[in-house]
Amino acid sequence: MTQRTLVTGGAGFLGSHLCQRLVDRGEHVLCLDNLFTSRKETIEHLLELPNFEFILHDITNPIEMEVDAIYNL
Repeated sequence: MTQRTLVTGGAGFLGSHLCQRLVDRGEHVLCLDNLFTSRKETIEHLLELPNFEFILHDITNPIEMEVDAIYNL
């Protein structure tokens, strides 16, 4: 079974590189970002991949999802 991994701040410089690495390892990546200090262009190349999802959301607001791992950047 594929691991589902949440990366908060995933569209930032570090987050986008982490998302790329996790996708390359075969994980299903949920990239959550509010784009306040980052840009969607940093993850543009990942958006068409089947194991990558971008979620525009502010982590100060609750969100429910089932994941196996969380990276909070």
